[in-house]
Amino acid sequence: MAHSVTTAGIADAKRFEYWRESLCDTFIHLDFMPTSDRPFYGELVTSRLKEITFTHVRSGEYKVVRTPQQIRRSREAAVFINFQLSGNLLVSQDGRELKLEPGDLTCCDSTRPYSTVLAGDFEEIVVHVPRDLWIRNMGPTENLTARAVRGTTQVGTLAGNFLRQVSAVIDSADPITAHRLSEVSLALIATAFGEMVSRQETCQSSGRIALLYRAKMLIEENLHDSDLNPEKIARALKISERYLQRLFQEENSTVCNWVWERRLEKCRRELSDRLLAGKNVSQIAFDCGFSNFSHFSRRFKRAYGISASDFRREQRLEKLQ
Repeated sequence: MAHSVTTAGIADAKRFEYWRESLCDTFIHLDFMPTSDRPFYGELVTSRLKEITFTHVRSGEYKVVRTPQQIRRSREAAVFINFQLSGNLLVSQDGRELKLEPGDLTCCDSTRPYSTVLAGDFEEIVVHVPRDLWIRNMGPTENLTARAVRGTTQVGTLAGNFLRQVSAVIDSADPITAHRLSEVSLALIATAFGEMVSRQETCQSSGRIALLYRAKMLIEENLHDSDLNPEKIARALKISERYLQRLFQEENSTVCNWVWERRLEKCRRELSDRLLAGKNVSQIAFDCGFSNFSHFSRRFKRAYGISASDFRREQRLEKLQ
């Protein structure tokens, strides 16, 4: 169910403070500063899904700052994808400044300081993604923040139009459809940012980031293949297996560990999916690329501290409550 907030009906003198508290509750703790003498207004509609959140925001102008002190006190780590609908957004993070215009997308990482200035009457869609989920899909954020996926590009137009439509219908969709739509949204966002990195960056380090992204997407698309291994992945990418391993070592991982982690995460999602309630645990494991059920069971319990069967039982009980 959508959660709505509006400053309508709030006394003029209290509106901005009410808005500040509402956004901190919706997103993360931030400092807010008014930048206009005009009476302030704001409204937002938030749809919370299992892993990501869509928020449609309309407001007057103001400035937002995420400070080191707030980061130290925060227990939540998130990446915020901003899709601009109207007005202008000025973003500063990681030594870069960006002017976002209607149709553009950018992202901010809550674990490092940033600031945004909302210029004029303002409207945007914000997609709130847990940082660990973003890292699994896209890798490090340092090369992505305060950079724009322009709405004038084909992939930017596709991503923006899809986000606009999803945010409008997601509350009327049944939970399973809404969850699937959120997954498609995240995949499309990842694709858009991955193409942006590949297109804009030419230095060697950025080339590695783009190649690592391609490797992760290739793995994600082939998790069902029980024979997926570093040799096959490197061959598909037309690079050496040694270079492929080096890409993952820079993230303190290995190719094989990444494959197993993504398979486990896919199994975890499918075990909690009511649409797949008729599939037994072993079939889900095999469909996700595990060829040995005992091996799957050991890895799942080691990763999540609970057996796959008990996890599915807990998920079913939660949905009944």
